[in-house]
Amino acid sequence: MMKKALPLVLIFLSLVFRVQAQSSRTVTGTVTDAEAGLPIPGVTVMVRGTDTGTVTDIDGRYQIEVFEGENALVFRFIGLQAQTVTIGNRSQVDVALSPDVTSLDEVVVTAYGDQTRREVTGAIASVKGEIFQDLPMQSFDRAMQGRVAGVQVTAGSGQPGGTLNVQIRGVGSINAGTQPLYIVDGVQIASGGLSGQGPQNALASINPNDIESIEVFKDAAAASIYGAQAANGVVLITTKRGKQGKTKVRISAQEGLVQPLGFYDVMNANQLASIKRQAYINAGLNPRDAESIFGSPSDTDIQNTDWVNALFREGRLRVYDLSLSGGDDRTQFFISGSHTYHEGQIIMSDYSRTTGRMNLSHNVNEKFNINVNLSLSRQITNGTIDRGNFVNSPFVAGYVSRPNVPIYNEDGTFAEYPSEHLFGYNIVQGVRQELRTGTSYQSVSNLQMTYKILPWLGFTAFGGLDFSDNRDENNRPSTIPAFASYGGSSTFVDRRIVNSNANANFNVNKTFSDLHTVSGILGYEYKMETQENTSATGRGFPNPVLRYLQNAAQPFQVGGFYTEYARSGFFGQAKYDYDDRYTFDLTVRRDGSSRFGTNTRWGNFGAVSAGWRLSSERFMENARWVDNLRLRASYGITGNSNIGNFESRTLVGSAGQYLGGGALRFVQLGNDRLTWEESVSTNIGVDATLFNGRIIATVDVWRKDSQSLLFETQLPIDSGFGSITRNTGKVRNQGIDFDLQTTNVVWGKFRWSTAFNTSIFSNELLELYEGLDRLGNDLIVGKPIDFYYAYEYAGVNPANGAPMYFDENGEYTYLVSDDDLKYIGSALPWNFGGLSNTFAYGPVSLEVFFQYQYGNLAFNQDLYNLAQAGSIGQDNQTVDQSFFWRVPGQITNVPKPYEGGRVPGHSGYQQFSTKQISDGSYIRLKQVTLNYNLPKNLLSKARIDEMNVFVQGLNLWTLTKYNGLDPEVNSIGDTYGTYPTARQITAGINLTF
Repeated sequence: MMKKALPLVLIFLSLVFRVQAQSSRTVTGTVTDAEAGLPIPGVTVMVRGTDTGTVTDIDGRYQIEVFEGENALVFRFIGLQAQTVTIGNRSQVDVALSPDVTSLDEVVVTAYGDQTRREVTGAIASVKGEIFQDLPMQSFDRAMQGRVAGVQVTAGSGQPGGTLNVQIRGVGSINAGTQPLYIVDGVQIASGGLSGQGPQNALASINPNDIESIEVFKDAAAASIYGAQAANGVVLITTKRGKQGKTKVRISAQEGLVQPLGFYDVMNANQLASIKRQAYINAGLNPRDAESIFGSPSDTDIQNTDWVNALFREGRLRVYDLSLSGGDDRTQFFISGSHTYHEGQIIMSDYSRTTGRMNLSHNVNEKFNINVNLSLSRQITNGTIDRGNFVNSPFVAGYVSRPNVPIYNEDGTFAEYPSEHLFGYNIVQGVRQELRTGTSYQSVSNLQMTYKILPWLGFTAFGGLDFSDNRDENNRPSTIPAFASYGGSSTFVDRRIVNSNANANFNVNKTFSDLHTVSGILGYEYKMETQENTSATGRGFPNPVLRYLQNAAQPFQVGGFYTEYARSGFFGQAKYDYDDRYTFDLTVRRDGSSRFGTNTRWGNFGAVSAGWRLSSERFMENARWVDNLRLRASYGITGNSNIGNFESRTLVGSAGQYLGGGALRFVQLGNDRLTWEESVSTNIGVDATLFNGRIIATVDVWRKDSQSLLFETQLPIDSGFGSITRNTGKVRNQGIDFDLQTTNVVWGKFRWSTAFNTSIFSNELLELYEGLDRLGNDLIVGKPIDFYYAYEYAGVNPANGAPMYFDENGEYTYLVSDDDLKYIGSALPWNFGGLSNTFAYGPVSLEVFFQYQYGNLAFNQDLYNLAQAGSIGQDNQTVDQSFFWRVPGQITNVPKPYEGGRVPGHSGYQQFSTKQISDGSYIRLKQVTLNYNLPKNLLSKARIDEMNVFVQGLNLWTLTKYNGLDPEVNSIGDTYGTYPTARQITAGINLTF
């Protein structure tokens, strides 16, 4: 890509870079503060449309050379409004700059309307689209990673287009969903995966370059107007709209590389043969039996296959984007299209997405406005199996396959893998020949009509649709020996999800005597979601090319289901503001859900909040370094109904045949008293803007108690049922969110700014049910709801090479029991955040962004197979297992090899212990972007408004003590054979006409 793009850039520059000598003159002047009248040093003075500039001295004076045809100066200073001044025939231009209150008047999208930042009393964080524009990411949820305090974003899979896990202020539920409510332009959309053949992200249907802003509602004051589903927070996405003025065309293109972050270092054939030979000897078995399987350690001609190298690759990445926007005083439009192609780090793994969008806004007259947002996307995932101990997963079999077995025969056909290991599955053949494809079409669209009844009273009607249609195909050809016995198989799965919501509301906003402002909203909302699934499998295909069901000799399996649920609610909100100093909010909502019992479907939610702007008080008049200082407090209750659609119902299912006919049996015990899970939230916050906007800080101290949990509780064996869902239990999350933005240096053309956020929180289970203080080793009152309870590994006994553990009394033991299991630590980090530094010098800018998390443990299940001292089965091992115990007195952490993995009188080698658990903390260089803006005086000759070229890298470096491949993917808990994230390096160009 670079070879193609560089000549084009050079040719372009050679055409436009024709600067001729022109006459010049000197312009001088003084820059002062409009309020105090004092001179301002350090003001940047630029000739408009050029890179010519200077800064004012200690007395606010400047001097600059201006060439013929250059007739305007631009004055900029942090915290003050920029000014563009026409020079004319003057040789002296004096300017007075006024305070810039943009940070206070910044519009924040809130529920069913907008507010300025100064009016907000809830905990709302914003991420502007310009921050993540042109980043090669498939979904907008990744844009929040490390950029929003209190929001933890981790990759569920590194597969291109894969899903992410988003937690806002901790994990508040045990059995119900914990993901936030996502709303795109008012449409409540479903998150999660669309495909069963790869973790295809439903949120990826929205092109990130189409997004204007993302707002995150973290407390009840901000989220309670949504009532239902707001217990886990709310994420509002607003897409771009056209603006009045000439049509702007923006074109962007980038291409790059996708590289694996790293690999497990596994043994070659000689190393594996050596450790297996020793394992046989130590177990009293004939070493020749080992050599018959693994070969001789001394054989220099032994087959040495690098399975990992055959499976992993350096992929390619391409992203193209086009948008048009503009309009007049009545109609504005934004139209865009994009295409993304992203190869994975595994062969045959890739992702493509094509999107189209049209946002229209039309003012019928002064009172009536119509907004229409239409979007359509197609996602195609050619997936691979990950996250599980599956022999057809390259992340398992790629590492454990025996290196003394070839991939190919001499004639180039695939070699047959030994049937006694991995079910005879040649993983390279499997990945190349097994087809796993998921294709999804999705539309997130809406229609909104607004009518202004009176100057202070309006009415809004809204309808939104999130529609997705998915087809999965999994073809297992008979050319793969594992599937040859039944002639291969093909499975097709069709899914359709129709998710719609509509609301209507009246809204008021009126100011009295320039001191009292009253606003409010009163409305009704209805939501319905239907899901339909049909699947069919056929076996026995005459030829692998003929893979569709009509060619199958045997219809093997047919399945399907249909499900739906509905929710409706009434909501109201009232706000009062006095003199821009005191603000009070009250929100109430009543929701009903079909998922709950007949008499318990309705729940009441709401919040109260208040704000006090101290900087507007008289006692702060002399603190001129304080631009804004505000206290906020809120308390509220939100709900969670994210469970199965029929958890409250008694269900029956098929019981096979009875007396020659069909039969039914009870499969679920209902609970007609089942109702809403509640989250009680308290928040105290401080917002501060200091030193003319050079420091902007926000601190929130919060507590969130989730109670009446939707909990799957155990039943007695004689009940005939295993469990029933009830409202019981309580979980507490509490912590501190801190966000800081600073402008560190502004000197001439150089500018350095920093954005930092961090969150410190704790998670604790407060109550279970029926007075229990623990449920086995999974839940313990007083502990986090996600933790590790395991044996404590004590290392290897230097005397005999046997693995040791600590028993319940802290003594060494070879043989462990359940009594020796102990609490090891939390899988949840207690601290996470991000740090971004942006350096700019004239047209060149560099952004460096770090993301981190700290304080969690991670369990690496891959080591169950790869780090067992060559003692279990035929799995290959990591190279470090070569340092196993050999002689008495040797100090090592790897026990002696022992075929079968269990020394008589000792516990087996495969114990769930601290040997597989390590520190999951990490800090990652998440993004580096170098950008160059070409001079506008050159671009104007080609009728180009803006042009910039850039190079950027993602996931460039990671510091961690984690003993696996990727601490980010493994930070969500227990993992096995996960698809790790990849390093991405791209170069691109943006053009605006």
